[in-house]
Amino acid sequence: MQRILVLLAFVCLALPALQAQNARRVTVYFQHSHSQQDLMNIKAELGAQGIVLDYTHMKFDDHGHLAELEFSVDCQDGFKGSAKSMDVPADMTFGFIRDYGTNVTMPFAVGDLSEE
Repeated sequence: MQRILVLLAFVCLALPALQAQNARRVTVYFQHSHSQQDLMNIKAELGAQGIVLDYTHMKFDDHGHLAELEFSVDCQDGFKGSAKSMDVPADMTFGFIRDYGTNVTMPFAVGDLSEE
């Protein structure tokens, strides 16, 4: 009987930790160094996760690096948006975030992520 109580106490204490591990955050940054193949890989990976990403405008420089991008994203749960950059940055400040955690202050952001 003591073993059952100890096991039950462990399960009750472990459940919140397991739920916290299941909460996930998807962060996508588009950078000047990305190629067209990189963008297709990002789109495919997100599609496998149930997130629809569409590129409405892409332009690459002479070296095949991303120069301009306009995109829309639909997380299929009410969160969707779009953004564009006519000068895609080299750093990680342009893209989108979908945070599936509970009690988060910003569950979704798209475009300029420099404040994130």
